[in-house]
Amino acid sequence: MGLAWTPDCRKLGRMFARLPRLAALAFIALFLAVSVWLLAAPGRPAAVAKGGQYTDMRLYRDVVAEMARGTPYHRASAQLQRAHGYPLRPFVTMRPPTLYAAAARAGWPVLQFAALLLVLANVLAWSKALPAAFSRAERIGAAAGVALGGAAVIAPLLLGFTEFWAGLLMSLALALRMARPERWGWSVALVGLALLVRELALPFVLLSAAFALGERRWRELAAWGAVLAAFALFMGWHAQMVMAEVLPHDIASPGWSGGQGLRGVLAALANTSLWQNAPQPLALVCCLLPALGWGALSGRGAAFALLLLGGYALMLALFARADNFYWGFLLLPHWFAGYALIPRGIGQLWRVVSSPRR
Repeated sequence: MGLAWTPDCRKLGRMFARLPRLAALAFIALFLAVSVWLLAAPGRPAAVAKGGQYTDMRLYRDVVAEMARGTPYHRASAQLQRAHGYPLRPFVTMRPPTLYAAAARAGWPVLQFAALLLVLANVLAWSKALPAAFSRAERIGAAAGVALGGAAVIAPLLLGFTEFWAGLLMSLALALRMARPERWGWSVALVGLALLVRELALPFVLLSAAFALGERRWRELAAWGAVLAAFALFMGWHAQMVMAEVLPHDIASPGWSGGQGLRGVLAALANTSLWQNAPQPLALVCCLLPALGWGALSGRGAAFALLLLGGYALMLALFARADNFYWGFLLLPHWFAGYALIPRGIGQLWRVVSSPRR
């Protein structure tokens, strides 16, 4: 028997079907109002670099080039960040070395091939992740949505974003957890690797540990605890290496309190996917639509998936700055799997509002 909060969490499954009639009507009205607002409000220009401007993507490439010449990662990154006006305080302004060490050793073409394999693994996993009661069309649609969300793999310059890799690894871990929750070892390994690539994978670990504790799965809880311990040691070493390179005049980050709200979340999703090629108002609405599908999710993994997606969306809404658009990768490609469930979500809402008993 789980702890007291576990049954309440399970009620998140088929969220739309469980709404009272008045709440469903309020949700529909709010969703339509937000959609109209996104379409009608003037679009904000994306925080992209101007021609000739030094970018994060170029920084990552230059760091790896210096590492290939024999310069240690932390020294190379500190020198380049300092030379181009990037902050070096606090230590998290310098990315963990995991991805760039792999790129320096294997080369970017090899990493692009590995990213392609991860996207294909996500497509296959998400075709099997939905509950057995869901239709074959929904499974194919989820796989297609994930393929759309992983399309950034075709752009080699985006491979330097650690968030891109963390998103791919967490997406695959979520799909495997939803399909076979008893085989949690793969999820632990994938999210542990994501955590070494980018510390923003930490919420996945904490939520997984909370669920393992609530459902009294002690071996899984111990595994997540081991991941957290290893992560703490790794980040402690990383912090020490960064601070050894910091000089008194190095600048500090302006902080992470963007407070962009829902528009910021949708803009991040649009700017890290193929929707960036569409007019911004339309792109924002298209990135909002998967919420209609995710609200209809059911099965053992529904509560975890909804809390995870909602938690990351809230994190982006509260903390991401306009130039942190690449945080959108943390919700991709799995966010777009929700496209497949939109008809189911609309059907659930319609049944609720049309039923006189509700």
